[in-house]
Amino acid sequence: MADNTGRFFEGLVVGGLIGFVFGILSAPKSGAELRRQLADGSEDLYKQASDQLGELSNATGSKFTEIKGRTEHALEDIKGRSGEVIKKASDSVQHTKDQVESKLKEMAGQSTQVLVDDVESATSGS
Repeated sequence: MADNTGRFFEGLVVGGLIGFVFGILSAPKSGAELRRQLADGSEDLYKQASDQLGELSNATGSKFTEIKGRTEHALEDIKGRSGEVIKKASDSVQHTKDQVESKLKEMAGQSTQVLVDDVESATSGS
């Protein structure tokens, strides 16, 4: 119901603004008179919109506070979960890095042994 009321006031403000502008632009007046009327009308429109928004925020203040609280709680929950996910990913990356490093050392040792064997067989075969 509060959402419908908010939409109604929004439509009322927008419709009033469009009607006001159309009415002023279609009326034959001098430039100075038109500017003065536009200034006066815009001040009145601003005051009306501010008043209506104030009433609307007072009517929906508790709902806004509730939504704000839920949002803050959800953000804290997301922060906590993202910290856990980042830690798991970091641990997984470190584990994979250690495995790759170990495999590279093993392969380097095998390469060195192959080179030693090749040098020995080349020198002993001559």
